[in-house]
Amino acid sequence: MESIKKLNEMRKSVKEELDHIPRRDFNQNMLRQAYWSLRLHSIGKRAGKESSKEEVLVRATQIVKKDNPNFCPKFNEEFFNVDNLCKAARDNSSVLACFRKKK
Repeated sequence: MESIKKLNEMRKSVKEELDHIPRRDFNQNMLRQAYWSLRLHSIGKRAGKESSKEEVLVRATQIVKKDNPNFCPKFNEEFFNVDNLCKAARDNSSVLACFRKKK
């Protein structure tokens, strides 16, 4: 029962984070879906090293940009630290460009 409670707490937490990534078009909704999955895996007990919400947003953006290179995510810049997003995206110039525009 304890593991079910923990899972429900994780889902609630990630759902609250998703409130800071708005629904929009198909690509933005794909970003939200990728973020949900990646974030749950990043905070679960099987996650080797917990990733920050910014690192997860960068990975989710990379996934969407594979099929949609011009995509740049919409998100709450007060909730997601733009400097941390830029650090997490430093090895991917197209993703980094999206986050630098927010600075």
